[in-house]
Amino acid sequence: MNFGLESYVPYVLYLLAITSLLLSIFWRPITGLFFLLPLLPLQTIRYRINDLPLGGSLIGVMLVGIAIGLARQGKPVLPKSNWTPLIGVYGIFTYVSLWLGSIYLNDEFPLPGSRRFGTWQEYMVMPALLLIVAALKPTKKEMQAIVALICLSILVADKSFWNTVSGSDFSSYSDGLRQEGGTLGYAGINGLAAFAAQSSAFLLALAGFERRTWARLALYALGIFSAVCLMYSLSRGGYAAFVVGCFLVALLKQRKLLVLIVILACTWTAWAPPAVQQRIEMTYDPQSRSLDNSANTRLELWDNAMEVFHSNAILGAGFNTYEYMNLNKRTDGGVGYYQDTHNYFVKILVETGVVGLILFLLLVGKLFFEGFQVFRRSDDPFFASLGLGLVAWLTCVIVANFFGDRWSFLQVNAYMWVIAGMVAHMKTIEEPVAIPEQAESDEAPITHEPEDTEMTLEDFSQPEWLPRNGI
Repeated sequence: MNFGLESYVPYVLYLLAITSLLLSIFWRPITGLFFLLPLLPLQTIRYRINDLPLGGSLIGVMLVGIAIGLARQGKPVLPKSNWTPLIGVYGIFTYVSLWLGSIYLNDEFPLPGSRRFGTWQEYMVMPALLLIVAALKPTKKEMQAIVALICLSILVADKSFWNTVSGSDFSSYSDGLRQEGGTLGYAGINGLAAFAAQSSAFLLALAGFERRTWARLALYALGIFSAVCLMYSLSRGGYAAFVVGCFLVALLKQRKLLVLIVILACTWTAWAPPAVQQRIEMTYDPQSRSLDNSANTRLELWDNAMEVFHSNAILGAGFNTYEYMNLNKRTDGGVGYYQDTHNYFVKILVETGVVGLILFLLLVGKLFFEGFQVFRRSDDPFFASLGLGLVAWLTCVIVANFFGDRWSFLQVNAYMWVIAGMVAHMKTIEEPVAIPEQAESDEAPITHEPEDTEMTLEDFSQPEWLPRNGI
């Protein structure tokens, strides 16, 4: 911090956490969410309080505090929506699968305190964020505050990474240029690239609906900054996710940007740093007609993983088992074994089988459908922007996960679930209230006389079935 106050940061953060927890329980439950939001992707900052009591369980403890606050106010902790049963079924299935994995690995049972239970617990925190946000029922102003905190955290993550790479030489590619994941911690450089791609597409979606000039320019500026950080991450999976996500936003909302995307795609060799160009071009060698070592290794990993899948096709080997299988010896000069299939959909098949993949696709499909529905049907520009933002974020996630596991990391994907929680709440706000049909009754129906009930002599001069003007 350059003020000699670095050693005090953990204690200040810890005191803020305690204060936010108490305010969430005894005042306004949403206080805890406001405290957590800037910290969700900033793992290295969160970890500064790990050595303090319950510091390592900051997110879980805060979510419990929010739930207690909701219960104290007589509000349901679990929202009354079709999300609750789906996430409940998915959580139960993955936990049962965790036990199957213990049997498969001949490992300790996944009880609280075990390492694999901790992995599952962090995994389920993300969908729990959706339910908590929906249960809080934030107002429009509170949702705008949530988006502002998300933007602030994106800026901090980008600035941290930029401080790391800005002094590097990108005149030629080398593996040493691929820095660590900055404030995203163990998500690594590929996780940071996925986060930057998702953030850029999300900010582009918000900017398309923003009517205030200063706010729209700020969203574009932050989105461009995230895209620049993505470029210097040298992650090809991140590049692909960014292109597809931005193309979708341009196609659905900002058609004029399609021209800009085409121009950038045709001229990228003129403005991209040489290291970036080499990183992309090295994927395939036209002379030898072969993929580079990284791409070839991925294909080998997928082949090996599918062999495991064929022997456990229905339910898989068990949740969080692949990294302990030691099947895939490294061929890139590294030590040990690969702990990931480098394709999350393959990993789901291996660990949870066909049943797990179907449940996962139902979850992903519902996220996409809910966001798209709010985007198309909402009359409020802010609500519509969040609907499109969720669709854009999820699209980037889907593409990025074809290149590795970017789904399981809280610091990479937590914001997607927060946005989804707001979208789930928006649907309950904007859905029309059905008017119940009149119940059948033996009583005579109530009729209303027309306002003008004055009778004239002519009305009595002839029957109603005769024409007024005679025969």
